[in-house]
Amino acid sequence: MASGSCACNYIGYTASTPPTCLVNCHCTTCRKQAGAPYQTWAFFATDDIRWHVSPTERQATQAATRTFCPKCGSTLSMLLHRDPKSIGIAAGTLDEEKTKIPLPSHHIFLSEKASWFELPEGDGTKKWDKWGEYEKL
Repeated sequence: MASGSCACNYIGYTASTPPTCLVNCHCTTCRKQAGAPYQTWAFFATDDIRWHVSPTERQATQAATRTFCPKCGSTLSMLLHRDPKSIGIAAGTLDEEKTKIPLPSHHIFLSEKASWFELPEGDGTKKWDKWGEYEKL
């Protein structure tokens, strides 16, 4: 089982399985939303996530709907319209002591990477520049 919550604990969630993978996304939308060089997403089957309180939805781009806590503003999830059976949960919201969390497996959208951030060498991740490559995940 996996669990997590927003920063103020108003919105929590559980999942019946651990995440299938972690992906570091360097797209401009993720960077701006995270306020960091990338956003790490933990992917689950959408049907495995149970929200204790439903988060607020926002149509972030034509490709995805994102959710957040209306009280503290924490980023919670991203649902890609092309793959409604999979949901990305903001990895920083996971309860580490209750969730088996894998190491990140991919860096995606490197064509939009922050110029001031250097990727670590030899971390074993796959590295993709754009969307078309990511669709093969």
